[in-house]
Amino acid sequence: MLEQLKRVALFDGVRDEDLRALAERAKRRPLREGRLVFKEGEPATSLYIVLAGAVKIFLTDLTGAQVVLDTKKAGEYFGEMMLDHRPRSASVMTLERSEFAVISREDFRHFLREHPDGAEKVILNLIRVARSMNERTRNDASVVMRLRKYVSRLRGMTADELPEVARWMRAKHWALAALFAFAVAQYYYIDVLRQVVSFSGLTTFR
Repeated sequence: MLEQLKRVALFDGVRDEDLRALAERAKRRPLREGRLVFKEGEPATSLYIVLAGAVKIFLTDLTGAQVVLDTKKAGEYFGEMMLDHRPRSASVMTLERSEFAVISREDFRHFLREHPDGAEKVILNLIRVARSMNERTRNDASVVMRLRKYVSRLRGMTADELPEVARWMRAKHWALAALFAFAVAQYYYIDVLRQVVSFSGLTTFR
């Protein structure tokens, strides 16, 4: 456990004896692929360090679809928001067979008090998550705005002005023009053939 935790960026610069004390209190938790680590809304009491494998962090929208917020692989961590004593704000599921070091809130808070550099890394990670959420919100707002403009434009248009209808009408006109050209060519061919037959001395054209 100690050697695995030493490979986690969160613990860079931490003395072995200090990290050993944390490693001795951490609990291992293996999970198969496709298993929930925890679910949104559940009580949050622990931090998770990914020792092996990978997970996805996601929310479930009103339609039941998953909105993936982030993925974590070996050497990364998740669940640090448990520091505010509120329920889990997202769900986490394994993407492959994984193993975690589970550190209790009390042990992790003690570590942060003793190691300000670790606390800074946690804060920076939370800021990154917040920025990512802000960017996602901005993109979602942009999509909604474009949809509103499109709906507003549709309300002021007749059926013939709709882009899809206009494309269909153009295709229809081209098809009719092609059929007309084919009919003219066919009539011309038959007329010429009739004249050739008549010229050659035949009186009946069949």
